Amino acid sequence: MENVKKIAVTWGAMLGVLLIVTATLVYAIDLSLFTNTWYGIIAFLIVSGFGIASAIKTKKEMGGFITFKQSFRAFFITILIGFLMYTVFSIVLFNVIDTDAKQVMTEAVIKSSVEMAEKFGAPSAQIDEMVTKLEEQDSFGPVGQFQGFLVNIVIYSIVGLIASLVIKRDRPESL
Repeated sequence: MENVKKIAVTWGAMLGVLLIVTATLVYAIDLSLFTNTWYGIIAFLIVSGFGIASAIKTKKEMGGFITFKQSFRAFFITILIGFLMYTVFSIVLFNVIDTDAKQVMTEAVIKSSVEMAEKFGAPSAQIDEMVTKLEEQDSFGPVGQFQGFLVNIVIYSIVGLIASLVIKRDRPESL
């Protein structure tokens, strides 16, 4: 049990640092990259990879055997710590360090959402309603960031459940 936590905390801290460094680079280069589809796909794969690597490392440390619960716990703790660090950083970045970046990000999200809606042939009235709702939300404020954190935890928990089904390996019963 202690091994699971130790490994997961280490991998979670590494994930958090990676997410913060990546966000800092994107912030310095071009904020609109945060809304890029490829950025999202790559981030999803990296975050999932860290959770899976944590569970596999834990399995290896436990002699090649790990229960579903232990595997999921390693994955979950890794993701939880990584996203918690990243969320705190994002709250500070957009609400203390550079409050103007919050508006730039909101505009980038609106632009990206409108382009996607138009691509799928959404009616103008529906697009206008969507834009109004997006403008009213404070997605990059502390509450919006925390909501995003919770959504990420739920999504990656599903990934973790699936991964843990594959990673688990119970000890054989003695005869």
